[in-house]
Amino acid sequence: MKLVELLFWCGVAYTTMLLLIRGLLPSDSTPSISLVGIPLIVVALIIAWDLSRRSSSPTIPSPIASRVQVKEDPVKFLSGQIKIATKASDSYFETIVRTRLRELLITKVSLETGLEKDTTRRTLSDPEQSRELLHDDELYTILYGALPLARARTKMIEKAADLIGAWKS
Repeated sequence: MKLVELLFWCGVAYTTMLLLIRGLLPSDSTPSISLVGIPLIVVALIIAWDLSRRSSSPTIPSPIASRVQVKEDPVKFLSGQIKIATKASDSYFETIVRTRLRELLITKVSLETGLEKDTTRRTLSDPEQSRELLHDDELYTILYGALPLARARTKMIEKAADLIGAWKS
């Protein structure tokens, strides 16, 4: 935008200069080539100067120094998540807490049975196959059933952790 403004003011100055010169010269004389050519050269120089000023040279990227944060105690982290889960919305509880508990169960079942995780995940998502594999309706209901009330969530998490820990095929 600055270039446009600069060219506008150059045009105004040229027009003013042209009117003054035409006023001083007799009306029957023709303007010389320098009266037209020099302003065009000046405008071209202004454009070149502006473009060269705006151009940038490539910079060498500097590595971003990342600070290593000391990880807090995993038990404190998990207990903090459980505290949040007791007060959080149903969607948070479903997407964060229950998903983690399901992943724990999938890992445990996969290790105990020797099935691949994807196969185990598909099996556990199907109610009938899951009940055959787990032999525990309560664990399936906790992880895949209806959401408990906010007050019962902590007990549900404790019960699910106990049942996952105790489960063996």
